Amino acid sequence: MVAVLAPRLVIEIGTAEGLSALTLKKYLQPGGQLVTFDLIPWREYPGSVVVPGDFADGRLKRRIGDLADPGVFQQHADLLTAADLLFVDAPKDGRFEPAFLKNLGGLSRSAPLVVLYDIRVWNMLSTWRAITKPKIDLTSFGHWSGTGLIEWCMQ
Repeated sequence: MVAVLAPRLVIEIGTAEGLSALTLKKYLQPGGQLVTFDLIPWREYPGSVVVPGDFADGRLKRRIGDLADPGVFQQHADLLTAADLLFVDAPKDGRFEPAFLKNLGGLSRSAPLVVLYDIRVWNMLSTWRAITKPKIDLTSFGHWSGTGLIEWCMQ
């Protein structure tokens, strides 16, 4: 998707070990940037595959913060507004995703595309079903646990 859409700014939410971040970065166009968000610094995350050299060219940046918290979200609102693609692979805890999507709905301009991961995980079913924006379940083309694509542009 990143190779085809050629987004200038991709934001990944829920970095964990960093495998998705490194894959997203690999397919960025020259000049593209990837900013990842998580609650735990990458050096402290068990099993992290990210190394200092992955940040050397400046195309990958890491931020720490809970974007379900409205105050933290507001601190990063300009960055989130500038994104071309959001890749959300967060905790699926029944709290984060609904709160994050509510915060996202409050922006004056939101990322045109949101990839919501694991939409078929039990905790995510009601969140996915509650989304009223144009969306498509791409599980057959994505991950077995569910891959959803949402056109989040303001209506």
